[in-house]
Amino acid sequence: MEDSPSFKRPKASTIGTPVYHRRRRDWKDDRDLLEELSVQVNRVDGPYDFYDGGTTAYREKIKSFREKGYEANNEALFMAMWVREQLSELSRNQGTYHLSVHPLSFPEDLDNTIHGVEKRATQSGFAPPKHDISLSALFPDPELRNYARERMQMLHRGDLNSYLSSLVSKERESLVTNSASIMDLIHICEHKLNLRSIEFDKRYVVGETDLWIPSWALGIEVKNTWDEKEELALTNTLSNTNFRLRARHLVVVVPDSLSDDSFEMIRAIERREVFDNLSILRIGDLGKYLDRIKEIESGGGG
Repeated sequence: MEDSPSFKRPKASTIGTPVYHRRRRDWKDDRDLLEELSVQVNRVDGPYDFYDGGTTAYREKIKSFREKGYEANNEALFMAMWVREQLSELSRNQGTYHLSVHPLSFPEDLDNTIHGVEKRATQSGFAPPKHDISLSALFPDPELRNYARERMQMLHRGDLNSYLSSLVSKERESLVTNSASIMDLIHICEHKLNLRSIEFDKRYVVGETDLWIPSWALGIEVKNTWDEKEELALTNTLSNTNFRLRARHLVVVVPDSLSDDSFEMIRAIERREVFDNLSILRIGDLGKYLDRIKEIESGGGG
C-alpha cells in the first residue's frame, strides 16, 4: 500500500524504541506512530490477518485520518493514546517488542474504543491541546498545503498564526495603495453590497460598468488609477450604460489612496454635469453612498 501523497513515512530508530512510542510531544508524534503501525498492518507477510474485522477497521481509520489530516484531529490523538497503552502493556509482558513481530489486537468497534479513551482521559483531567487553526482545514489541496507549510517554516519558523497575519497585512496594504488591482476594488465593492444583501450582476462587458444592481438600476465602475487620456473611455462606458441599461444611478469608485490631484481630475467629469446621475467617490465612501441610494429607491429621499 502506498503512502498518501502528503505523508512521508517516518523512519523508526533501529536502536531502542522510538520516542514517539513512549510519549507525545505534538500531533506529529501521533501521526508517526499510527502510520508506522499501519505499515505493519498492511504487510502481506506481516503479523496481521488482512481480513480480520479489527484490522480492517484500523486501515479505514488511518485512511480517514489521512483525508482529514492529523493536525488538530482529536480522534487521531486518542487513537494514538490507545496504541501507546497497548504498547506499554506489550513492553510489560514481553520486556521488549517490535511492531513487525508483536501484533496488537484491534477491536472491530474502534470508534467506541476511541470514545472510551477520550472519556477516561477527560475524567483524569487531560484536556486536548487547543487548535486555533488547522492547516489541513485551511488548505485542503495537498500541494497548496505543502507550499504554505514550506513558506511558514522558512519565513515564520513554523508559526501559522504569524504567517496568516503576514498574508492579511500584505493584502490590506495592497488594497489601500495605488497598487490595488481592479479586481481588489471590485471585491471590496461586492463585499459592501453583500453586507447590505443587495443583489448585483458582474457585467465585464465592453462599454458597460463593472457591476450592475438591477433593482436600483445602478452601475458601478471601478478605476484604480487615473490619467486624462482615460477620460474618453470612461465617459463612453458611462454613456453606454445609461443608454443600454437605462441607469438611474452611476458611480465611479477609486482607491482611498488615489492622490488628491488625480481625484479632482476625475471628479471634473461629475462637476461638468454631463451625467446628472453620476457620483465619483473613494472606496471608503461607497457604503454611505449605497445607504443613501437605498433610501432614495425605497421612497425615503429625493
